[in-house]
Formats: sequence, C-alpha cells, structure tokens
Amino acid sequence: MNTDDNTILDIATLPLADGRQVAVPLLALAEVQQYSGGSAGEEGLGCLQWRGHELPVQSLEEFCGLAPQPRENLVTVGIFRGREGGPEQFRALAFCGLAAHRQLNAADMQPVETPEEGNFTAAAMIGEQTYLIPDLPELLFA
Repeated sequence: MNTDDNTILDIATLPLADGRQVAVPLLALAEVQQYSGGSAGEEGLGCLQWRGHELPVQSLEEFCGLAPQPRENLVTVGIFRGREGGPEQFRALAFCGLAAHRQLNAADMQPVETPEEGNFTAAAMIGEQTYLIPDLPELLFA
C-alpha cells in the first residue's frame, strides 16, 4: 500500500471462530442483526426472511472457503449486497461474534502474507490485528 495515502476507509470487521477478523467495505453490508439460529427442522442454517427476500443463511467461514461453523456458534447475521437485479441481490452470512465499524486511514493498513487457505485476496495488519480481505466480487457476484 502507498504509505502516503490519506484515504479514509469505512470498513466492517467480522469475526471468524478462530479469532481472525474479516474486513469488508462497510457499503457491502446492507444490515447486521442477531441470528436466531433458524427454525427447528430446517436444514443447514435455515433461511432469513428479510425485506421481502427469503435468504438462505450460510456461515461466514464457509463463504470464505473455510470449514463451516455449527449453528450453535453463530450469533450474528450480516446481509450483504449482491449484484443489483441479479438472482442473488442479497446474501445472508452468519458469524460467531459481533460486527464492528472502523474508520481508518488507508496508510495504517500494512500488507501481510495472504493465507493459503480460504478465498482471500489480501491480508493487512492494522495495529496488532491481522484482517483478511475476502474476494467479494468473485464470491458475491459469480
């Protein structure tokens, strides 16, 4: 990254079960809410009724190409924006903690090695925490 870059970024940080964090542009998220775990008898993680859409829920780990988390570990669901007018305009991803909003200077992001596992395009160190950046265009719009 260009260390002279004073661009302010609005990001959402989402926890993975193993303690790592995923960073996505805040605008990629339409809404975040508590995940109820789906209805009894539903397969997988169930479906979320949201603003006239029925969204199958997937774990953030599975979305990122990692081992999915069991339903009981998931407490929050994020509704991600997909391709407008496409078959999946929104996607519901459940994760094991709380999302957070961060505003930071792009120069504060120091590139680090991207993990081989998962569908990540980059990784960055911000302070003492490593954040993984998923391949959102590929995952949301493919």
